[in-house]
Amino acid sequence: MGQSPDLAALVGEWLRGITRSGFVPGVRARARAALQELLEEIVAALRAEPFDPAAGRRIGAELVDLRMSSPPVIGMTVRLLAERLPSFVDGDPARVPALLETLVIGFVTAQRDAAVSAAEQMNRSEKIHWRRVQTDLQQRLQDALLHDPATGLPNEQHLRRHLATRTGRVGLCLLGIDRYAELADALGADNVTKLLTAVAHRLAGDHFLARVGGDQFALIADVTGADDMIKLADQCRRALQAPLPLDGHALRIDVTAGIVDARAVDDHWLRDARLALAWARHDRRDHAVFETGRADTDRRRHRLAADMPAALDAGEFLAYYQPLYRLTDRAIIGVEALARWQRPGDRPVLGPPDFITLAEHTGLIRPLGRFLLDQACRQGAQWRQAGHDLLISVNLSPLQLGEPTLAADVADILHRTGLPAGNLQLEITGSVALNGGNETLQKLTDLGVRLAVDDFGTGWSNLATLSRLPVATVKLAAEFIADAASTEVLRHTIGLCHALGVTVTGEGIETGDQERLLRALDCDHGQGFHFGRPASADVITERLRVDRDW
Repeated sequence: MGQSPDLAALVGEWLRGITRSGFVPGVRARARAALQELLEEIVAALRAEPFDPAAGRRIGAELVDLRMSSPPVIGMTVRLLAERLPSFVDGDPARVPALLETLVIGFVTAQRDAAVSAAEQMNRSEKIHWRRVQTDLQQRLQDALLHDPATGLPNEQHLRRHLATRTGRVGLCLLGIDRYAELADALGADNVTKLLTAVAHRLAGDHFLARVGGDQFALIADVTGADDMIKLADQCRRALQAPLPLDGHALRIDVTAGIVDARAVDDHWLRDARLALAWARHDRRDHAVFETGRADTDRRRHRLAADMPAALDAGEFLAYYQPLYRLTDRAIIGVEALARWQRPGDRPVLGPPDFITLAEHTGLIRPLGRFLLDQACRQGAQWRQAGHDLLISVNLSPLQLGEPTLAADVADILHRTGLPAGNLQLEITGSVALNGGNETLQKLTDLGVRLAVDDFGTGWSNLATLSRLPVATVKLAAEFIADAASTEVLRHTIGLCHALGVTVTGEGIETGDQERLLRALDCDHGQGFHFGRPASADVITERLRVDRDW
């Protein structure tokens, strides 16, 4: 097993700690090599599948064979490894304390076995002294396993044991120090320990308090409801906002809270609290209370994100098409391509809200966007060959618009599919268009592609900027059209767009009244459930063929 830089640093830290604890290493290089080998065994045991904590027995016995067997040495070893090993192992965090427990058992057993041969030669007082040493060693080791080395507080394993003893209605408040990584980098290791100790002192009270991670402190209290834990979190926040004197500076610490309550205590409480803490930070709130429904939604999203790469390779994504109508005569002038995920079996087809954001977060939006653009252009070329000269409108993600090769990719797709550039319309959000994408937009229009600003009226409504953008169409947002009080604003918007030579499409038209209003306001095009829902290419092809009522 190769030695990573982090592992090498931990070996050095371990040897320095052992030396400070009173062990004389003799030839230092040999001691370092022996500890490196032991540490590699420990990490391998933690990563093994299936995990077997009994491997720690052998490692504990090897420490005794190396004469690293004094109580201070083993105590320091357990504290150091309990704090540092979780960063080397993905997966179940309970593996580290489980392995260290067996390591301690192996260590104590090896010591006892080594003493058996000499026990008969001890006098009574020596035997009493030996038993006291053994008892003291076991107590020190137990304390090291259950307490955080930096603050002396109970650690995560201790917290789990404590929760198992609680009855009645109990609340857990997990506090995370905001911008902890920045603080740690700025303060240095020694000052971070002082900071954590000061935070622990400020948080101490009648409740059970533990440190369960780099920046995380857990509080357990009897409650009557989530409001009690919210109040406790507010009290802790106020306590930490008072300046903390540290190395000549006065620091103010902000914390965010994840809260769990109102259920029987189980093994998942700490996991749930961490999830609630992540929600609070994502939502930029002081706290969040765990909700089963939101957790289920998150888990579903994570499963979908994990399934997406294979689904793209398997061709499970496809385009559905929603017709675009000319309002003056209700003629179909084009379609908007909308992404769908058609999973195998009898599972429901998923729409963009279910997976587009996930694709953006995972980086999959780029290959997915190219795949869907290719599919839509290919279908548009087939319809054109069949005598239906339609405008094919496709949405672009902000991440796609940021790709320097976007224009070249679009040109390649148009060439391979045979769709004329004038038949392709790319839809972008206005805010993205204004934030540095003008050069790419110009390259696209130089190809002959039309550009449309999507969802106009929801957050970006600066018509004056249209004159500076190579935009051919503005698509009015459904919310804008549904607002009965916006008639004059719509009239003004449509008029200014026409003055700039920009056509206007109304989105999300759901009623005949909305269609009639937009026609009266001289809106050019419309789409929405009032005309037709998105459908597969085959359905659109059939309806175009028989010219049904649209």
